[in-house]
Amino acid sequence: MTTPPSWTHWFDRLRAAAPHCFMQLASIGEQGPRLRTLTLRERHGDTLWFTTDTRSVKASHLADDPRAEACWYDLTSRVQWRFAGRVDFLTPERHAEHCQRLWDRLDEQARARFNGPPPRRPPPGRPAPPPPTPWHGGPTPAGATPTAHFALLRLTVHNVDVLELACTPHRHWFYQEDQAPRRLVP
Repeated sequence: MTTPPSWTHWFDRLRAAAPHCFMQLASIGEQGPRLRTLTLRERHGDTLWFTTDTRSVKASHLADDPRAEACWYDLTSRVQWRFAGRVDFLTPERHAEHCQRLWDRLDEQARARFNGPPPRRPPPGRPAPPPPTPWHGGPTPAGATPTAHFALLRLTVHNVDVLELACTPHRHWFYQEDQAPRRLVP
């Protein structure tokens, strides 16, 4: 059994063959853990980059406690990836170049979501309010600058847990910081 390559090389190879990379991101809020699905936009070194609306619940959770974990399962290779680390936010005011680059890569519908009114969220267990009046602010043209609610969510990865499910027996690898991967019992 040979040791796998660096997680970044292995991940990039699998991701290049995947049409999309939807990850589940977990944070911790007052009510406990919260999980949601995000689209991975870019990877730079040991960081995973996502776009987010600063008005979202995840933004407030991660501002209070920046610890997070992301998970991706690649159906083609049958490999599960778990990334644990800390999150920070890149805003257009402080990181204009990065925000503009990713803003320009979004389609019109995705950009329009950042222009709408903040969502109304009644407390859990309460009756749902009537549907809101449709917002007709229109799409945001390409080249426009990111809205005030747009930010990049950057997860700096401290360790990676990789489970290969296509082989029997399964193989389990653990990467921590810049150390060589360790094989774990699956």
